[in-house]
Amino acid sequence: MKIKRCFPLISIGVLILALGCNGPEKPSDLPKLYPCKITVIQDGKPLEGAMIFVRPPDGYLRFVIGGKTDAKGVAVIKLDGQWEGVPEGEFYVSISKIVTPPGLERPDETTPLNERRRMQEQAAQQTKETVDPKYSDLAKTQLRLKVDQKAVNESYDVGAAVDLSMAELFPGRRAL
Repeated sequence: MKIKRCFPLISIGVLILALGCNGPEKPSDLPKLYPCKITVIQDGKPLEGAMIFVRPPDGYLRFVIGGKTDAKGVAVIKLDGQWEGVPEGEFYVSISKIVTPPGLERPDETTPLNERRRMQEQAAQQTKETVDPKYSDLAKTQLRLKVDQKAVNESYDVGAAVDLSMAELFPGRRAL
């Protein structure tokens, strides 16, 4: 008897979920996408938590293309973080893993300027890139991806881990 009384409410809830959970509507100019998974290996092991960015050779990006690796070192590549896949073409790939030490101080709007600068310099020294810039720097990357009307499963070995501070990678710039 209780089920009969709850049935209309359950039906309405299911209908709302079915209609309202489709996510954002795809833009009309979204190109055809082909499934793409990228596996990243570092020091002979899967690299978890690496950010992957994909860009065409001309540098023009209508959509952001990328993903983040899981515990197995695998990233599902998406456009704008929503639509799985990559359009047809040839691309540059950068792989970056930034490590920030726990408890790193971050300024807020009330932090005095001299203290803010100290915190930024400390962050620039302590925040580290663990992937060699020849793979992590999108302007210098040696990694390429070719997508031609089929699913892509690519694997990249980024060699040994490095320990480069943001201050070393970007001299003269402040972190945060």
